[in-house]
Amino acid sequence: MSSGFDEFSLAVFTTLAPAGALAFVAVALARLFARDHDAAVRLDRITALPFSMMLVGFIASATHLGTPANALHVFSGVGRSPLSNEVFAAVMFLFLVGSYWMCAFKRHFPDAVARPWLVLASVAGLAFVACTSLAYSVDTVPTWNTLFTPVNLWLSALLAGPTLGLLFLRVARVDARRLSAALVVVAALALVAGTVMLYLHHQSLGGIANNELIASALVPDYGSAIIFHTLTGTAGCLCAALSLRRFASPRTALALTGAASILVLVAVFVTRIEFYQLHLTVGF
Repeated sequence: MSSGFDEFSLAVFTTLAPAGALAFVAVALARLFARDHDAAVRLDRITALPFSMMLVGFIASATHLGTPANALHVFSGVGRSPLSNEVFAAVMFLFLVGSYWMCAFKRHFPDAVARPWLVLASVAGLAFVACTSLAYSVDTVPTWNTLFTPVNLWLSALLAGPTLGLLFLRVARVDARRLSAALVVVAALALVAGTVMLYLHHQSLGGIANNELIASALVPDYGSAIIFHTLTGTAGCLCAALSLRRFASPRTALALTGAASILVLVAVFVTRIEFYQLHLTVGF
């Protein structure tokens, strides 16, 4: 890519960070409606997992800034730069979730404080995903500056995030059957919609070109990547659905949700790599 962006690190970021944010929202929903104190405590502890996923993705994204000092300049554009808005939203989400997790270790952590804090952190997580989806609205990069870019990122997050949320609920040993079923349904619908949008995006590339080449030439394997995404994502959703069956033991259910999470993350990562290979500026 002529822009100097690191495809791999940014693909890691846009795979893990939005998924981690939505996984936190899933855990927060379970915590908000938890009636058992012990389950609530376990959910508070498990918020470290989506926080860690988000943090790993955020650190990976920082590699394309060149030097750590450049990160400070990013904040000067908050409100007018999509990249600055994305970084600011990520920092706010990490701060809210990290501070919540640390405070939750207090012996007495009242729900009157925990619940509004969780709601605020969840809103920050959704805002982060929104800002990330709009960070590539660059007029000089016509292959990124399309409606497909934010839609595909949201659908990828809605595929991986709920699946990871289901895994984290299993790790916390929380039986939230209705929420778990809803998470699987959301992930499956996101996979179907995402596959359709990826196909339409692929078809649209023939109409985008600059003075040197056509956009579709940048991603000759895009069609194969979409097929791989669909098959791998379907396998992940099936594993997630099977984990809800009543005959599944806790250990089996945990293994299935773990496998589901890995499969959907791989499915998303493959399409994110293709997205970054599509960097094509106007002119030369």
